[in-house]
Amino acid sequence: MGPRLPCCKSHEYTTDTDTNKGTREVYIPYALWYIPMANAHRIYLLILLFVSGFFLTCELTGAQNDLSLTYRVSAERIVQDTSNYVETRSAEQKFLKKYMLSPDVTCNDGSPAGFYVRHSNSSKTWIVFLEEGWCCYDKASCEERWSRAEYLMSSKEWPETRTGGGILSNNAAENPYWWQANHVFVPYCTSDIWTGRRAEPQHGSKFTFMGSIVIKQVIRELLTIGLANANALILSGSSAGGVGVMLNLDPIQKMLRQYSGMSVHGITDSGWFMDQQPYDIEDEGGSSASPVEAVKKGIPYWHSQIPSRCRNLYINEPSKCFIGYKIYPTLSVPLFVFQWLYDEFQLKNDVGTPVTKQQWDYIHKMGERLRKSLLNVTSVFAPSCVSHTVLTKKDWKNIKIDSVSLPTALHCWQTETRFAKMNGNGNGNNNNYNNNNSNKSSQSRPGRANGNHGAGGGHNNKRLTKVDRQTVTDNATKRKQNKMHRNDHRSGALIHKKRRRHHKNHGSCRHQHIQSCTWPQCNNSCPKLQNPATGEEVDFIELLQSFGVSIPSLSTELGIDMESLVHMDQDELLNLLTQQSN
Repeated sequence: MGPRLPCCKSHEYTTDTDTNKGTREVYIPYALWYIPMANAHRIYLLILLFVSGFFLTCELTGAQNDLSLTYRVSAERIVQDTSNYVETRSAEQKFLKKYMLSPDVTCNDGSPAGFYVRHSNSSKTWIVFLEEGWCCYDKASCEERWSRAEYLMSSKEWPETRTGGGILSNNAAENPYWWQANHVFVPYCTSDIWTGRRAEPQHGSKFTFMGSIVIKQVIRELLTIGLANANALILSGSSAGGVGVMLNLDPIQKMLRQYSGMSVHGITDSGWFMDQQPYDIEDEGGSSASPVEAVKKGIPYWHSQIPSRCRNLYINEPSKCFIGYKIYPTLSVPLFVFQWLYDEFQLKNDVGTPVTKQQWDYIHKMGERLRKSLLNVTSVFAPSCVSHTVLTKKDWKNIKIDSVSLPTALHCWQTETRFAKMNGNGNGNNNNYNNNNSNKSSQSRPGRANGNHGAGGGHNNKRLTKVDRQTVTDNATKRKQNKMHRNDHRSGALIHKKRRRHHKNHGSCRHQHIQSCTWPQCNNSCPKLQNPATGEEVDFIELLQSFGVSIPSLSTELGIDMESLVHMDQDELLNLLTQQSN
């Protein structure tokens, strides 16, 4: 093995966008030690090196009882003038307008929480988005968060209006399926992964934690301005907001059960975290807890509300309900999971900056484990990329798997699950089927975690229950009906035209999109990695050279001349390397 060379130098840069503020630290390895190996393995490592330094540092800054806190909307509030929300058409199309909640529903510092809304008169679909921002979990971490990122704990500096990107955009080119929807952005200012119910500071702290209360009050307020007449509510969120979606989805549906004409869906973006043991590296001067440890400390500190089904399943370890594959089988509401297979936040916190083969082996195994944990998820989109969050980014529709874009997959899923509900087929997902299997293995020991099943351990092979047999029968009936429909398609009967069109989509829609390649950035639609110092896209060949890769040797291995290699398009070279490594 060759000598190990000095490696990492860090750069900091600050972003200030409509949907995200903060400091991202990006690590770029300028030279890595060389490992002799077979050609295929060398190419595999070469690609891993390409993405080795671009992990997001999202520094960690940071029990369910009866609190009996109820925040209700008065009858007068329901019939009051809604001019605060509905403005002129031109303004409505451009901005989301700020609305503050009552003074007793607060951010960490006691300032009132709130939301931004763009009301639409032409749609009965409402998209509510929970912002990201991780958490703090004790007095020390919260005071550090306050000194570093006060804007994540207070509403005092919120602007009057803001724009939205991605799924919150009102631009049809950027957001082809929901550009006319009612858009709601809920800023994150409670630092509790949207679960807190602590309305008074305790433990010697000056902060409250009311994330769960904020969500419920936002929904109550929205009911007064049109949500009560909606036919679809999509609760979505990224990172901590994505975890918040999974933890609040069933309680929100319970709140809205009297509105029988409204379907409720959830979308979690980059919130499907794993609970593996972090790679054993020395603490580089930081004192932050790992994500799993932060949640364990935070649950009693925030006085977290956790859905009863999951809490009863993990009664002695409620922190497991913050782990995607643990809580998913307990959910009754349709959930769509978007997850980068190599999530920057988790990679940085579990591995640090990778400089050794052992660390890369760990990363590869982590990606494989995450992939397996998604196999039992009914609706999922998981590209093999190094990134973090996507839903509100302007280029979100560029992300594809097998030529299917993320918005297309989401729209297909939402349409189909709504169709299933309207036709009396339950909620249109298989969460309950997974839950049945999960409960079988945990009935005798209800407090024990059923990790093998959730982590992709395979379906239970026990005899099918009555419910399972009925599910199989229903699916067979649907397939038969779809086949009959295709045979009738040529009849041209106008009265059945709309139904035929929907059945055609229903029969061809695939809900599971999980990248099959096994290393980072093998998807050509992955977000481009940028040099944080210049903001320019990283030149692939120059980056490889900076790692100490011999370009003449690479040219020989690939069987192409040097001139062609140096001037080859990056996507074309990436395709070539993919073929070689496979």
